[in-house]
Amino acid sequence: MTDPLPARALDWVRSAVPGARGAHTVERFAGATTSSLHAIEVERAGAPPLALVLRRYTDAKVRAEEPQFPRTEAAALRLLDGAPGVIAPRLIAVDETGEACDVPAVLMTRIEGRPTLTPEDIGVWVRGLAEALAAIHHLDGATLEGSYERWHDPVTLRPPSWTRQPEAWARLVEASHDLEPSGEVVLLHRDYHPGNVLWSGGAVSGIVDWPNACRGIAALDAGHCRRDVVMTHGVEVAEAFLAAYGEASGRAPDALCDALALLDCALVAGGHRASALAAYHAYGRADLSLELVCERLDEYATLIARRL
Repeated sequence: MTDPLPARALDWVRSAVPGARGAHTVERFAGATTSSLHAIEVERAGAPPLALVLRRYTDAKVRAEEPQFPRTEAAALRLLDGAPGVIAPRLIAVDETGEACDVPAVLMTRIEGRPTLTPEDIGVWVRGLAEALAAIHHLDGATLEGSYERWHDPVTLRPPSWTRQPEAWARLVEASHDLEPSGEVVLLHRDYHPGNVLWSGGAVSGIVDWPNACRGIAALDAGHCRRDVVMTHGVEVAEAFLAAYGEASGRAPDALCDALALLDCALVAGGHRASALAAYHAYGRADLSLELVCERLDEYATLIARRL
């Protein structure tokens, strides 16, 4: 899918790359929800073309509510540059205010690979997700300015209106009211899910989308990923991911962190039901219906409630 960029944005890209002779859009990536993502190729004097990704914060509401996103992603990419075991884009330039680009933007290198939500080997897929997350959690994230915050309000949250398991959800909400996670503080991706993990040649080739990076308890990231795996593949596969993450990280399961991550879900915390699955559909999972996803989330909520 191609989509032309404003001339000003391309001018900024060229100015950020030494020796740039020209730049053109290759495609616009599907699946982004808080920004627009374009693959760009930059021609350079005396060097091969440079494959880049430009993230532009084109949504005025996101710019107003999350002005730190470009700064946070840039800081995370600097931290991850050369980090052992973690493949992330390399930062080229950041425009926090949009003064140089047309809107706030981050320019970074492009990693080979694509997300997959339809793996040929589910066991390899689960282990790849788990091992990549465990590598992120070897870093402490001390240079990042942000710390974990919930994406739901424990005071106003109620069991979702669509649930057939209200008692299980009420137990999760009660835990969210009364408890706070504890444990070793590490670097969190904070939005770690299969759509942000690239694959090439049957292996993980990179982790992308770092504007939510912060410091927090490792199990919060694991719980976030488990929730998405439940939605796309069911509880059994999410349990396999948990076992693989425990093996790769040496960390024990944490039902409270699973509960908090589940309560962050847009379908639970008041998001728009009609758009809740749009990103999954963009990644080729048109088979996912709201009815199926809600049924899986009910099953998962019941499982977690038993473990709290």
